[in-house]
Amino acid sequence: MTRLKKYKWALLILALHLAGVLWFAARLPADARVPIHWNFQNQVDGWTSRGTGLIWGIGLNVVLFLLLYLLHWYSPWYKKYAERFEKILPPLTTTLLASFSALSLYSLYVAKWGEVPGVNMVLILIGLLFLFLGNLLPKVPKNFFVGIRTPWTIASDAVWEKTHRLGGLLFVLAGLIMILKGFVLPQNPGFQNITTVLALGCLLYPALHSFILYKKKAR
Repeated sequence: MTRLKKYKWALLILALHLAGVLWFAARLPADARVPIHWNFQNQVDGWTSRGTGLIWGIGLNVVLFLLLYLLHWYSPWYKKYAERFEKILPPLTTTLLASFSALSLYSLYVAKWGEVPGVNMVLILIGLLFLFLGNLLPKVPKNFFVGIRTPWTIASDAVWEKTHRLGGLLFVLAGLIMILKGFVLPQNPGFQNITTVLALGCLLYPALHSFILYKKKAR
């Protein structure tokens, strides 16, 4: 019970998410179509039924909470970094649950009322997720489940630490770019294309950086 108290904010997010889903369940018509995927032009290109749309978000969050909360039970790395895990897992769990809850409830909002005009809310929400993850990444100890997991970070503690320090900065930058993209109207394709490349570069480079660090260390 003492350990569960550390996850009080994550549990609050779960409760609020469930309350939001129940609120929409009472208002969405039986034939409502719930969006589950947006393309780069902020156009919905994937839909699901009302029942699936109501269940998938809260179901995903419950599974994610259990995976992170029970990490001490199934992770072979947990005992080695137990103190660091106990500090980072509660805020990491809260961040992930809040982000997925927001995306889930926004998809239900779109099913009921349509897109928020003038902005790309999905990009803004994903940008906020990467912004917060970037602040947490440097604190994540080596493990097989959370973080920038490449063969080279798993093979070396030093490569893991350096990759996640740089990855944290780049994730924050990618998050800021996505948020900016979300507020700029998609009628500006040049800006959108450039910022898309920059954001993807920030998110993908840490994997390459881990390989470069590993090869330098090997030499």
